[in-house]
Amino acid sequence: MPVEPLQRYLDAVNNDEGLRDDFILYMDFEEYTKFPDPFPRTRFSVKEAEASIYRYPNPEKAGELFRWDIHGRLLMPEKASMPGVAVVMIHGGAANEYEFLFTPDGPEKYLDLTQEAPEKSRVGIAQHMASLGIPVLAISLPGHYSRKPWPPVSERLFEFVIGEVPDEVELKNRLAVYTFRMCLEAVKALIEKALPGYGLYMWGHSTGGEFFYLMEQYGIKNKLIGGLGFGTGMPGGMSKEFNRVESGQTLEQRAGKFRSITGITRRSPEEYFETGCVGSNQPWGSAESWFSLEDHRRPQIKPFLQYIEHNGLDLLLDDVRKLSGLPDDELFICNRADLGRLRNKKMLYFVGELDKGHWLTNAKRGHESRREVYASRGLAKFAKKMRLVVLGGLTHYGHIESHNERLANMMVTAFKHYFE
Repeated sequence: MPVEPLQRYLDAVNNDEGLRDDFILYMDFEEYTKFPDPFPRTRFSVKEAEASIYRYPNPEKAGELFRWDIHGRLLMPEKASMPGVAVVMIHGGAANEYEFLFTPDGPEKYLDLTQEAPEKSRVGIAQHMASLGIPVLAISLPGHYSRKPWPPVSERLFEFVIGEVPDEVELKNRLAVYTFRMCLEAVKALIEKALPGYGLYMWGHSTGGEFFYLMEQYGIKNKLIGGLGFGTGMPGGMSKEFNRVESGQTLEQRAGKFRSITGITRRSPEEYFETGCVGSNQPWGSAESWFSLEDHRRPQIKPFLQYIEHNGLDLLLDDVRKLSGLPDDELFICNRADLGRLRNKKMLYFVGELDKGHWLTNAKRGHESRREVYASRGLAKFAKKMRLVVLGGLTHYGHIESHNERLANMMVTAFKHYFE
């Protein structure tokens, strides 16, 4: 008789049963859609959270530091399933908190999932987790949030101070210092303001996974319990080595189009199609439809420097140092993540089986050359325990695709039975 998905999951992550390559659990889409709620559903409230930090001199105004605003939304359940703990969600490149709050085809509102069927609601994964009794802080990194609909992608610029669009000179100066060090301080400030005293699980999508490795190292006051990721990859220093050995490109080739340092990448439907971000379990249809539905709330732009640091491309250090004027301890902190801090922590990664960049690319070169296998095996050398769950039918954006409520169920089940 087949083992139910919940039991197979628990047997794998806790008792090593049914794992492949020591740490990988494969779950097909049909199993995934049957994964049960770990707690009764509860109502939740939503409030905005915002903080500002001041960091790096403004070369146009003597004695003035740049202000950086960070925004989020705190979803607080009426009844906590696990008192004293919360999850922080950090988005990947060109996105913001809305990717956790809503889905492209779902309602742009917060639903009472005690009255709505969760599997039919099509709300964001943060709503599902909050309705399972877990407080959630969904974060937009500095510049990525606007209270107004964004202008056309070709024209839009970051609002580093919410509500203000920088002029050309200020934009260039800010992009030269858009470091992970700055973003880290902003994330810390927002967490400590919104969730004082809470133990934290940190959940990063794609580029957003970088922060978990750095938070303790740079002094967050909250206790970090464990790290999660979906299509997350690895810290910059490890990415540098992966890209050097496994990517099929030289580091010089990867760095080539980012040498201007202060540029912006602008997402397009064509790019999403080419990079394999579209799949059969996206109810909104085409990539063009996806972009149209998200156009008013998703920034679709990403700073060059964020890409450079996340990928460990420190062969550009001299260029970055010259443009930014910053000391080396502010630059490429992703290359200096103290992974020894993972020794008392468990980690749980998820990846979609259709995720081109994180799972399919390099498959022909061998299993160990897959990005997420390389990352997990490297992190397993440090973490108390490392597990990777490969989910059939999902892409790089599995957290917004069909049955995203099941991904919430799997994560909260892990809070209850794996991390604890």
